[in-house]
Amino acid sequence: MKIRQLLIIFLTIMTMGNGLFAQQLPLYNQYRDFGFIINPAMSGAMEQEAAGLFFRYQWTRMPDSPMTAFATFDTYRLMEDYNMGLSGYLMHDQTGPIMSNGLGLNYAYNLTLESYSGDEHHIAMGFQAGLFQHRLDADKLITLDENDPLVVGDDATAFLPEIGVGLFYRYESYLGVGFAVPQILGLTANFKGAGGEISPINKERHYYGMVHGKIPIDYDETTFFMPSIWTKYVAHSPFHVDINLKLIISNRFLVGLGYSTSNMLSGEVGALISERYKIAYNYSTQFSANNTYLGDSHEIKFIFIIDSEDFGYYY
Repeated sequence: MKIRQLLIIFLTIMTMGNGLFAQQLPLYNQYRDFGFIINPAMSGAMEQEAAGLFFRYQWTRMPDSPMTAFATFDTYRLMEDYNMGLSGYLMHDQTGPIMSNGLGLNYAYNLTLESYSGDEHHIAMGFQAGLFQHRLDADKLITLDENDPLVVGDDATAFLPEIGVGLFYRYESYLGVGFAVPQILGLTANFKGAGGEISPINKERHYYGMVHGKIPIDYDETTFFMPSIWTKYVAHSPFHVDINLKLIISNRFLVGLGYSTSNMLSGEVGALISERYKIAYNYSTQFSANNTYLGDSHEIKFIFIIDSEDFGYYY
Protein backbone atom coordinates (compact mmCIF):
# COMPACT_ATOMS: atom_id res chain seq x y z
CA MET A 1 0.00 0.00 0.00
CA LYS A 2 1.40 3.43 -0.91
CA ILE A 3 2.34 5.80 1.88
CA ARG A 4 -0.25 8.28 0.69
CA GLN A 5 -2.98 5.70 1.24
CA LEU A 6 -1.58 4.90 4.68
CA LEU A 7 -1.56 8.55 5.65
CA ILE A 8 -5.10 9.08 4.45
CA ILE A 9 -6.34 6.08 6.44
CA PHE A 10 -4.69 7.40 9.59
CA LEU A 11 -6.04 10.91 9.17
CA THR A 12 -9.54 9.90 8.19
CA ILE A 13 -10.04 8.65 11.74
CA MET A 14 -8.45 11.87 12.93
CA THR A 15 -10.15 13.36 15.95
CA MET A 16 -10.95 10.30 17.71
CA GLY A 17 -11.07 7.40 15.41
CA ASN A 18 -13.47 5.52 17.61
CA GLY A 19 -15.07 3.40 14.91
CA LEU A 20 -14.20 1.05 12.12
CA PHE A 21 -15.71 3.47 9.61
CA ALA A 22 -15.41 7.15 8.68
CA GLN A 23 -16.79 8.63 11.88
CA GLN A 24 -14.47 11.53 12.84
CA LEU A 25 -16.07 12.41 16.18
CA PRO A 26 -16.00 10.42 19.41
CA LEU A 27 -18.20 7.39 19.82
CA TYR A 28 -18.83 6.30 23.39
CA ASN A 29 -21.42 4.28 25.26
CA GLN A 30 -22.11 6.51 28.27
CA TYR A 31 -23.54 9.35 26.23
CA ARG A 32 -26.73 10.14 28.15
CA ASP A 33 -24.98 12.17 30.84
CA PHE A 34 -22.99 13.99 28.17
CA GLY A 35 -25.78 14.58 25.68
CA PHE A 36 -24.83 18.24 25.23
CA ILE A 37 -21.58 17.15 23.53
CA ILE A 38 -23.64 15.29 20.93
CA ASN A 39 -26.37 17.94 20.71
CA PRO A 40 -25.85 21.51 22.02
CA ALA A 41 -29.62 21.94 22.38
CA MET A 42 -29.44 19.53 25.34
CA SER A 43 -27.46 22.05 27.42
CA GLY A 44 -29.30 22.44 30.72
CA ALA A 45 -31.88 19.80 29.75
CA MET A 46 -31.05 17.59 32.74
CA GLU A 47 -32.07 20.48 35.02
CA GLN A 48 -28.87 20.28 37.00
CA GLU A 49 -25.53 21.99 37.36
CA ALA A 50 -22.76 19.42 37.14
CA ALA A 51 -19.11 18.89 36.31
CA GLY A 52 -17.92 15.62 34.79
CA LEU A 53 -14.85 13.61 33.86
CA PHE A 54 -14.78 10.83 31.29
CA PHE A 55 -12.11 8.41 30.08
CA ARG A 56 -12.30 5.78 27.32
CA TYR A 57 -9.57 3.26 26.48
CA GLN A 58 -10.44 1.40 23.29
CA TRP A 59 -9.18 -1.73 21.53
CA THR A 60 -6.75 -2.80 24.25
CA ARG A 61 -4.89 -5.37 22.12
CA MET A 62 -3.94 -2.85 19.46
CA PRO A 63 -0.58 -1.00 19.70
CA ASP A 64 -1.07 2.67 20.60
CA SER A 65 -4.74 1.98 21.34
CA PRO A 66 -7.17 4.90 20.95
CA MET A 67 -7.71 6.89 24.12
CA THR A 68 -10.29 9.62 24.67
CA ALA A 69 -10.77 11.86 27.71
CA PHE A 70 -12.82 14.95 28.39
CA ALA A 71 -13.92 17.26 31.19
CA THR A 72 -17.38 18.82 31.05
CA PHE A 73 -19.62 21.41 32.67
CA ASP A 74 -23.38 21.80 32.27
CA THR A 75 -25.75 24.25 33.96
CA TYR A 76 -29.46 25.05 33.99
CA ARG A 77 -29.19 28.13 36.28
CA LEU A 78 -30.23 30.59 33.56
CA MET A 79 -33.18 28.46 32.50
CA GLU A 80 -35.84 29.88 34.83
CA ASP A 81 -35.13 33.57 34.20
CA TYR A 82 -33.68 33.56 30.70
CA ASN A 83 -34.68 30.18 29.20
CA MET A 84 -31.02 29.42 28.52
CA GLY A 85 -28.82 26.40 29.11
CA LEU A 86 -25.02 26.50 28.92
CA SER A 87 -22.40 23.78 28.73
CA GLY A 88 -18.84 23.20 27.64
CA TYR A 89 -16.08 20.64 27.42
CA LEU A 90 -12.34 20.12 27.06
CA MET A 91 -11.37 17.08 25.00
CA HIS A 92 -8.20 15.08 24.35
CA ASP A 93 -7.88 12.13 21.99
CA GLN A 94 -4.91 10.00 20.96
CA THR A 95 -5.08 7.40 18.19
CA GLY A 96 -1.64 6.12 17.21
CA PRO A 97 0.20 9.02 15.54
CA ILE A 98 -2.85 11.26 15.62
CA MET A 99 -3.58 13.53 18.59
CA SER A 100 -6.51 15.93 18.89
CA ASN A 101 -7.28 18.54 21.55
CA GLY A 102 -10.35 20.71 21.62
CA LEU A 103 -12.56 23.18 23.44
CA GLY A 104 -16.30 23.36 22.84
CA LEU A 105 -18.88 25.83 24.20
CA ASN A 106 -22.62 25.22 23.88
CA TYR A 107 -25.67 27.48 24.14
CA ALA A 108 -29.31 26.42 24.15
CA TYR A 109 -32.47 28.51 24.11
CA ASN A 110 -35.45 26.72 25.62
CA LEU A 111 -39.17 27.27 25.05
CA THR A 112 -41.57 25.78 27.61
CA LEU A 113 -45.15 24.94 26.69
CA GLU A 114 -47.60 23.87 29.36
CA SER A 115 -50.55 21.65 28.49
CA TYR A 116 -54.02 21.86 30.02
CA SER A 117 -53.09 18.99 32.33
CA GLY A 118 -50.09 20.93 33.65
CA ASP A 119 -47.48 18.79 31.88
CA GLU A 120 -44.51 20.67 30.48
CA HIS A 121 -43.15 20.31 26.95
CA HIS A 122 -39.76 21.83 26.16
CA ILE A 123 -38.36 22.71 22.75
CA ALA A 124 -34.73 23.83 22.61
CA MET A 125 -32.47 25.16 19.87
CA GLY A 126 -28.72 24.86 20.39
CA PHE A 127 -25.50 26.23 18.97
CA GLN A 128 -21.96 24.95 19.47
CA ALA A 129 -18.65 26.68 18.77
CA GLY A 130 -15.23 25.13 19.25
CA LEU A 131 -11.56 25.20 18.37
CA PHE A 132 -9.62 21.99 17.75
CA GLN A 133 -5.95 21.21 17.33
CA HIS A 134 -5.00 18.16 15.26
CA ARG A 135 -1.41 16.95 15.47
CA LEU A 136 0.40 14.23 13.54
CA ASP A 137 3.44 12.68 15.25
CA ALA A 138 5.81 11.90 12.38
CA ASP A 139 8.00 9.65 14.55
CA LYS A 140 5.11 7.19 14.89
CA LEU A 141 4.47 6.88 11.17
CA ILE A 142 5.57 3.61 9.54
CA THR A 143 6.65 4.39 5.99
CA LEU A 144 7.31 2.14 3.01
CA ASP A 145 9.23 4.85 1.12
CA GLU A 146 11.05 7.45 3.21
CA ASN A 147 11.61 9.56 0.08
CA ASP A 148 7.92 9.85 -0.75
CA PRO A 149 7.21 13.63 -0.90
CA LEU A 150 3.87 13.08 0.82
CA VAL A 151 5.49 11.68 3.97
CA VAL A 152 5.25 14.15 6.84
CA GLY A 153 8.89 14.60 7.85
CA ASP A 154 8.26 16.63 11.02
CA ASP A 155 5.36 16.85 13.43
CA ALA A 156 2.45 18.58 11.68
CA THR A 157 -0.28 20.59 13.38
CA ALA A 158 -3.54 22.07 12.12
CA PHE A 159 -5.99 24.30 14.03
CA LEU A 160 -9.61 24.29 12.91
CA PRO A 161 -12.67 26.10 14.26
CA GLU A 162 -15.94 24.20 14.29
CA ILE A 163 -19.60 24.99 14.80
CA GLY A 164 -22.63 22.76 15.27
CA VAL A 165 -26.39 23.14 15.64
CA GLY A 166 -29.12 21.06 17.24
CA LEU A 167 -32.79 20.76 18.14
CA PHE A 168 -34.21 18.96 21.16
CA TYR A 169 -37.75 18.22 22.33
CA ARG A 170 -38.39 17.05 25.89
CA TYR A 171 -41.58 15.97 27.64
CA GLU A 172 -41.00 16.27 31.38
CA SER A 173 -38.37 13.62 32.19
CA TYR A 174 -40.16 10.88 30.22
CA LEU A 175 -39.19 11.52 26.60
CA GLY A 176 -36.49 13.34 24.68
CA VAL A 177 -36.03 13.53 20.91
CA GLY A 178 -33.19 15.39 19.23
CA PHE A 179 -31.34 16.03 15.99
CA ALA A 180 -27.91 17.61 15.62
CA VAL A 181 -25.31 18.45 12.97
CA PRO A 182 -21.78 18.88 14.35
CA GLN A 183 -18.80 19.84 12.15
CA ILE A 184 -21.21 21.81 10.00
CA LEU A 185 -18.42 23.90 8.42
CA GLY A 186 -16.79 20.89 6.73
CA LEU A 187 -13.34 22.48 6.82
CA THR A 188 -10.12 20.92 5.56
CA ALA A 189 -6.94 20.19 7.54
CA ASN A 190 -3.82 20.47 5.38
CA PHE A 191 -0.69 18.53 6.33
CA LYS A 192 2.52 19.29 4.46
CA GLY A 193 4.83 16.45 3.40
CA ALA A 194 8.63 16.54 3.44
CA GLY A 195 8.63 17.47 -0.26
CA GLY A 196 6.21 20.34 0.23
CA GLU A 197 3.24 18.37 -1.06
CA ILE A 198 -0.09 18.97 0.70
CA SER A 199 -2.26 16.12 1.97
CA PRO A 200 -5.73 17.60 2.59
CA ILE A 201 -8.13 15.85 4.98
CA ASN A 202 -11.76 16.97 4.92
CA LYS A 203 -13.79 17.25 8.12
CA GLU A 204 -17.13 15.71 7.24
CA ARG A 205 -20.51 16.84 8.55
CA HIS A 206 -22.09 14.36 10.96
CA TYR A 207 -25.84 13.88 11.32
CA TYR A 208 -27.03 12.66 14.72
CA GLY A 209 -30.46 11.56 15.87
CA MET A 210 -31.30 10.59 19.42
CA VAL A 211 -34.30 9.34 21.38
CA HIS A 212 -34.29 8.98 25.18
CA GLY A 213 -36.99 7.69 27.48
CA LYS A 214 -37.91 6.98 31.07
CA ILE A 215 -40.29 4.14 31.97
CA PRO A 216 -41.19 3.99 35.70
CA ILE A 217 -41.90 0.57 37.17
CA ASP A 218 -42.87 1.61 40.69
CA TYR A 219 -45.33 4.15 42.10
CA ASP A 220 -42.83 6.74 43.33
CA GLU A 221 -40.73 6.45 40.14
CA THR A 222 -37.46 5.70 41.92
CA THR A 223 -37.00 2.48 39.94
CA PHE A 224 -37.29 2.80 36.17
CA PHE A 225 -35.92 1.83 32.77
CA MET A 226 -34.04 4.31 30.60
CA PRO A 227 -34.01 3.22 26.93
CA SER A 228 -32.05 5.27 24.41
CA ILE A 229 -31.09 5.23 20.74
CA TRP A 230 -28.30 7.24 19.11
CA THR A 231 -28.07 7.21 15.30
CA LYS A 232 -25.10 8.58 13.32
CA TYR A 233 -24.63 9.20 9.66
CA VAL A 234 -21.57 10.48 7.78
CA ALA A 235 -21.33 10.60 3.99
CA HIS A 236 -19.52 7.60 2.47
CA SER A 237 -19.74 5.55 5.68
CA PRO A 238 -22.23 3.00 7.06
CA PHE A 239 -25.26 4.23 8.99
CA HIS A 240 -24.50 3.56 12.67
CA VAL A 241 -26.95 2.89 15.53
CA ASP A 242 -26.38 2.54 19.29
CA ILE A 243 -29.18 1.01 21.37
CA ASN A 244 -29.00 1.08 25.17
CA LEU A 245 -31.27 0.02 28.02
CA LYS A 246 -30.49 0.95 31.62
CA LEU A 247 -32.27 0.03 34.81
CA ILE A 248 -32.17 2.48 37.71
CA ILE A 249 -32.85 0.83 41.07
CA SER A 250 -34.10 2.92 44.02
CA ASN A 251 -32.65 6.01 42.36
CA ARG A 252 -29.21 4.82 43.46
CA PHE A 253 -27.89 1.95 41.36
CA LEU A 254 -27.55 1.49 37.61
CA VAL A 255 -27.15 -1.59 35.43
CA GLY A 256 -27.32 -1.48 31.66
CA LEU A 257 -26.77 -3.24 28.36
CA GLY A 258 -26.02 -1.84 24.93
CA TYR A 259 -25.61 -2.91 21.32
CA SER A 260 -24.28 -1.08 18.27
CA THR A 261 -24.40 -1.93 14.59
CA SER A 262 -20.59 -2.06 14.56
CA ASN A 263 -21.06 -5.43 16.31
CA MET A 264 -20.28 -4.08 19.76
CA LEU A 265 -21.97 -5.37 22.91
CA SER A 266 -21.58 -3.39 26.13
CA GLY A 267 -22.47 -3.64 29.80
CA GLU A 268 -22.54 -0.90 32.42
CA VAL A 269 -22.75 -0.60 36.20
CA GLY A 270 -22.92 2.56 38.25
CA ALA A 271 -24.06 4.22 41.45
CA LEU A 272 -25.23 7.57 42.78
CA ILE A 273 -23.49 8.39 46.06
CA SER A 274 -24.86 10.93 48.58
CA GLU A 275 -27.05 12.42 45.83
CA ARG A 276 -23.97 14.24 44.54
CA TYR A 277 -21.63 11.81 42.82
CA LYS A 278 -22.36 9.62 39.80
CA ILE A 279 -19.79 6.94 39.10
CA ALA A 280 -20.09 4.35 36.33
CA TYR A 281 -17.99 1.82 34.43
CA ASN A 282 -18.77 0.50 30.95
CA TYR A 283 -17.20 -2.51 29.25
CA SER A 284 -17.67 -3.30 25.56
CA THR A 285 -16.47 -6.07 23.30
CA GLN A 286 -16.76 -6.72 19.60
CA PHE A 287 -18.30 -10.08 18.76
CA SER A 288 -16.52 -10.57 15.45
CA ALA A 289 -13.17 -11.84 14.19
CA ASN A 290 -11.75 -8.34 14.66
CA ASN A 291 -11.89 -8.73 18.44
CA THR A 292 -8.91 -11.12 18.25
CA TYR A 293 -6.75 -8.29 16.96
CA LEU A 294 -8.42 -5.22 18.47
CA GLY A 295 -9.46 -6.30 21.97
CA ASP A 296 -12.06 -4.79 24.29
CA SER A 297 -12.90 -1.24 25.37
CA HIS A 298 -13.35 0.38 28.79
CA GLU A 299 -15.06 3.59 29.91
CA ILE A 300 -15.16 5.34 33.27
CA LYS A 301 -17.18 8.43 34.14
CA PHE A 302 -17.41 10.60 37.24
CA ILE A 303 -19.98 13.38 37.64
CA PHE A 304 -20.23 15.84 40.53
CA ILE A 305 -23.75 17.28 40.83
CA ILE A 306 -23.42 20.82 42.17
CA ASP A 307 -27.13 21.62 42.15
CA SER A 308 -30.25 20.00 40.75
CA GLU A 309 -34.00 20.46 40.49
CA ASP A 310 -34.46 16.81 41.41
CA PHE A 311 -31.47 15.03 42.92
CA GLY A 312 -31.06 11.50 41.68
CA TYR A 313 -30.92 9.92 38.26
CA TYR A 314 -32.67 12.18 35.81
CA TYR A 315 -33.07 11.31 32.18
